[in-house]
Amino acid sequence: MTNLNMMHKLKSTLTTLIFFAALVTVQAQEKVEKTFTGIKSIRLTTASGNGTIKKSTSNQVKVTVEYTYDEDDYTPEFDQSGDRLYIEEDFRRSRWTKGYSEWTLEIPDGLELEFKTGSGNIEVSGVNVELNSNTGSGNIEVDRVMGEVRANTGSGNISLRDIDGRTTANTGSGSIRLENVKLKDGARFNTGSGNIRAREIEGELDFNTGSGNIEVEEATITGHSSFNTGSGNARVILASPLSYDLSLNTGSGNATLDFNGQEIEGMFYMKAGDKDDISAPFRFDKEYEEDRGWRGRKNYVKEAKVGSKDIRIRISTGSGRAVVRK
Repeated sequence: MTNLNMMHKLKSTLTTLIFFAALVTVQAQEKVEKTFTGIKSIRLTTASGNGTIKKSTSNQVKVTVEYTYDEDDYTPEFDQSGDRLYIEEDFRRSRWTKGYSEWTLEIPDGLELEFKTGSGNIEVSGVNVELNSNTGSGNIEVDRVMGEVRANTGSGNISLRDIDGRTTANTGSGSIRLENVKLKDGARFNTGSGNIRAREIEGELDFNTGSGNIEVEEATITGHSSFNTGSGNARVILASPLSYDLSLNTGSGNATLDFNGQEIEGMFYMKAGDKDDISAPFRFDKEYEEDRGWRGRKNYVKEAKVGSKDIRIRISTGSGRAVVRK
């Protein structure tokens, strides 16, 4: 056999092997669609499937799931009990079986929705809903939603935009981003080691991060608010006059309150490791040292009463700068 014939035969064999390998690796995609009427609440539970929630064009609930799991291992289950709809994934062997699922729910306004997934992403947009969303390691995105929103993820990021309602968000090691959010009845945002960034936000705010930065722009404060980070910077830029108590604290970063041209009024308590690390565009009434209680170290405190408002404004840092800007 000539070298040319051997090369041709080898090429043909490789082509055949690649073809059969492709047949083995390609997984057929299945699709299931269901429609339900009279639904007021939904609970969707998935192992690792992603979920997209959007507004329905009717009063019906339409559920679509596309998946590549083997049908012998996986079945999407639907159970309607009165006005409640329960949806879950049934894995007959193991949840770690090869494949994926993608869920899409089209729902009318006014429903209660609970969505739990082990590691999938959650996206909700353009609907008025009471939302409780939980994922172990996926991201959560909520856009153009009116209603109560609760978003929790173990290690993913949370993005909330154009929200009007009571809102809480928690992530263990991800970041939280907020834009054009009007919060009612108090709002809490917590992350263990990520950043919290907000723009055009209104409400009574409670921001906390263990080791990230807090950046808030165009804030309208409507109740007692606090911003706390263990080892990052914290900066709040106001969009309207401040009329409520505010606390801005960091363990080892800079703490900055920017009045952004608004009138500066209130009772100020500012604390830092050194008196030169405290600055403000007004004169202080009192300056003194305060025992830090660790290796005999001291904190420096400056206080001032500015204007006629009796609101309390506390700005403190352990090893950075405490700053008020006009």
